[in-house]
Amino acid sequence: MDIAEIIPQLFRTEYRKIVAVLCKHFGFDQIEIAEDIASDTFLTAAETWGQKGLPPNPAAWLYTVAGNRAKNWLKRGQLFNTKLAPRRAAAPRQQTIPNPSSLRRISTTASCG
Repeated sequence: MDIAEIIPQLFRTEYRKIVAVLCKHFGFDQIEIAEDIASDTFLTAAETWGQKGLPPNPAAWLYTVAGNRAKNWLKRGQLFNTKLAPRRAAAPRQQTIPNPSSLRRISTTASCG
């Protein structure tokens, strides 16, 4: 079987299963994230397999890559929550006041169109 045939076939048989496994870890309320990771996994498969050829066990490869992507996503979320979010909350917010002349230009352009 070549890559053009196996990826659609694996998508039909494995996509839902990968999403279900990821939902088990993330929770069903995060199904969009699980679907994004699963879709990205198949995109990576198409790119990688086209260059390097089929792995010995394509389905296992998909699950491994999806699991690694899920771990990376969780690490990024944890990093954001522990390092970036506190800095963002502590930083003073600057409120920008729009320039009145730019508002006039916008309203003039909007009324002309």
